[in-house]
Amino acid sequence: MSDTPMATTSKKESGWHYAQLAILIFFLLGMDVLSVFVGMLIDGRDQSDFGISNRHWYATVGAFLCSTTLWGISAALIVKWAKRRAVYETLLSTQTNRRALLFSFLGVIVITLLSIVESGKISISLVQEYLGFEHRNPGYGGLLTFFQYLYYFLESVMVVLILATWQRAGELWTKKAYFPWGGTGLTLTWGLAHYASHPQGALAVVASAMVFGIIFVGVRKNAIASLIVVYSAFVL
Repeated sequence: MSDTPMATTSKKESGWHYAQLAILIFFLLGMDVLSVFVGMLIDGRDQSDFGISNRHWYATVGAFLCSTTLWGISAALIVKWAKRRAVYETLLSTQTNRRALLFSFLGVIVITLLSIVESGKISISLVQEYLGFEHRNPGYGGLLTFFQYLYYFLESVMVVLILATWQRAGELWTKKAYFPWGGTGLTLTWGLAHYASHPQGALAVVASAMVFGIIFVGVRKNAIASLIVVYSAFVL
């Protein structure tokens, strides 16, 4: 009797609904452009200075808080919706096992290699971020680096949710669970969008998106293992 509600809910699942949700999450991810305007407003800059970094440390913090708050609330609402509809377990798994850890480890290695190929050298992002912030705002490098990495974490959460929803959409459309539908959908949205926003590194982002999708299938939708791999792409 306990399996009946889940079976009923599964019959109502629609691949198109998950695809629409994936696109919505993608647009919410892109809404972080608002943080640029928030930073400009706090910084007291004119709109003609759109491409200039914030002069004041608190303007940069305000911009980061704008994005992380938007993404944090969005992710919480999506997870709450999935649990209320009893479909969370079809999107993400919370059971971490040896297989998940192995695939996440391999994923981090691949992402590291992609980073080296893209930059042509081995570098420590944390140090570079800190030095850059410290140069622009002396005395606040550590604080700004913290918010930068919080930003990366929330962005990674949103990327994993895009992976999960595209993956489920593909599964419902084709009944094939071992193809990286999540990575394909992520590539066609988040990946290709970087050709407009950051064309110089877009190829690496597209390659990373497909790696994320393969790892997501390999870890059997494990949320933590997937998040580790995606987060590594932002911080390496």
